[in-house]
Amino acid sequence: MNVLSIGNSFSTNAHKFLPHMAKAAGKELLLCNLFIGGCSLEQHWKNLREENADYDYEVYLPFETEMSRPDGVAIHEAVEDEEWDIITLQQGSALSGVRESYTPYLSELAEYCRMVQPKAELMFHQTWAYEKGSQHPAFATYKHDQAEMYRALTQSCLEATEEADIGLIIPSGRAWETARQSVIGDKLTEDGFHGNDMGCYLAGACFYEMIFKESILDNGFYLPDYPKEITEILKICAHIAVEEGLR
Repeated sequence: MNVLSIGNSFSTNAHKFLPHMAKAAGKELLLCNLFIGGCSLEQHWKNLREENADYDYEVYLPFETEMSRPDGVAIHEAVEDEEWDIITLQQGSALSGVRESYTPYLSELAEYCRMVQPKAELMFHQTWAYEKGSQHPAFATYKHDQAEMYRALTQSCLEATEEADIGLIIPSGRAWETARQSVIGDKLTEDGFHGNDMGCYLAGACFYEMIFKESILDNGFYLPDYPKEITEILKICAHIAVEEGLR
């Protein structure tokens, strides 16, 4: 399975434990991420049009759990690099709930990916709302209200993916909200917005179920330095999110 994400630090978070999950299940996975911190869909679109080689290219080779990270890569180079099975797109977290920030950029990026990789499945990664009390400057856009941010980003995600004809959504944001309602609570970030190990596991588990079309519940990888019960709860939260989806 060859998977490319056109993203930012939130896709880096989602990829962190995914190679471990794939390796534990004996699944061959080439996992790559085009990384610019905080990169929006508009900036990805501009970089594509201008052929800007501004990306770090985060690469996990099959059955390896250590990342290599060459820099100076352009979007067109990465999209053309392999025969991708799956390509994921996502909005920068600051704009995730701002509906007008998706248009026309998501549709045009999706059209480009389909043109170059007609056999690849396109998926949209729904990112998560910030932690309550987060000091991220963009939290003010959502009145420093976690529930409002989640509502706005979910609605924007649904409308924008319909417009771009992307039918598959990786529901990391919903998995985070499900975990926040559990004994895990609002303890999924390391800085108010980036995922800690629990947050990264949740997003990775959603990716795992979506790309392999297989439940995470029986996966043999457990978070190090956490009781096994914590990983089991995170598995359930991710599984519920994928099973029920956003629509």
